[in-house]
Amino acid sequence: MARSNEDVNNLDLLIVDGVHTPLEINGVTIVYSYTYVCPKDVTFGFEWKFSGSAIKCSIAIEQGNIAPAIEGTADGNMVVPYGAGNLITDCANDNTYVKAYAPVVANFLRIRVTGGAGNGVDTKLERFLVNTIVNA
Repeated sequence: MARSNEDVNNLDLLIVDGVHTPLEINGVTIVYSYTYVCPKDVTFGFEWKFSGSAIKCSIAIEQGNIAPAIEGTADGNMVVPYGAGNLITDCANDNTYVKAYAPVVANFLRIRVTGGAGNGVDTKLERFLVNTIVNA
């Protein structure tokens, strides 16, 4: 039997103060999403989409048990889980991607987007959704 929609939750990591705000990845740079409480006892899927004239970006999930002191900055408490690597490396198009992911048990989660050589100044991460379904 199919599960009802009430079992599925979507978290938009680009919501800032109640407003969907694309992340600007201008050229060669590193940009962080806000940090969110990591849902527990669920199965994860991530969905993302870039826009821009010349896209060259990588996305990594960072997790930690202590939230960063300053949102949007590098912080030693938030790391890519050991052995996890990037969700995508050197994405060079505006396709929509969906990928399953098994985050480690941690209190907080955010994304780190790295603009690589050749990334355009108009590149944006337009969509980043965390889709979860409750484990039965």
